Amino acid sequence: MKKILYLLVLSFVFTSCSKEQGCIDSMASNYNADAEEDDGSCLFSIEGGEWTTQSIESNGTMTVSMMGIPLLDSIISSIETNPDSLEPYMLKFEDNSNYTEYDQSNVAVEFGTWSLSSDQLTINDSDTTLILTVVSVNKSDAILSMLIDESGSENGVDYTFNVTFLYNLNRE
Repeated sequence: MKKILYLLVLSFVFTSCSKEQGCIDSMASNYNADAEEDDGSCLFSIEGGEWTTQSIESNGTMTVSMMGIPLLDSIISSIETNPDSLEPYMLKFEDNSNYTEYDQSNVAVEFGTWSLSSDQLTINDSDTTLILTVVSVNKSDAILSMLIDESGSENGVDYTFNVTFLYNLNRE
């Protein structure tokens, strides 16, 4: 009988000591307030915090012609890291689907709404809708991609613009 009682007490001690596992990082979209031990399952989104642009990489082509005569035929390939030239400089995606864009002086310059479906981020401001792809996101870094593919004709000038922008962001 002593052995059975000893085994019951011992199993109770071990089972009551086990800690609930889950994501313990409050910035994660799957944060578990009841978890006491991190199980490595944390998932992060663009929501929350302020995202500061660290660099913008541009790659693509641009052509301009007038009456069939080429005026410009250019390959675009650049990386911008100068904070004075980075736009947007800082973005804040709030949990109520509102966003704010800030300039280098931390002044709000644009407001709007945002939504995320799978990896497609849609940003709507007062006069524009932008569609970006969330390439990657973790607790402190994100990469967003935007393709601008336009062609048209204006006043006899034909143009084609096909450029992909990669925005490298850091969460504050």
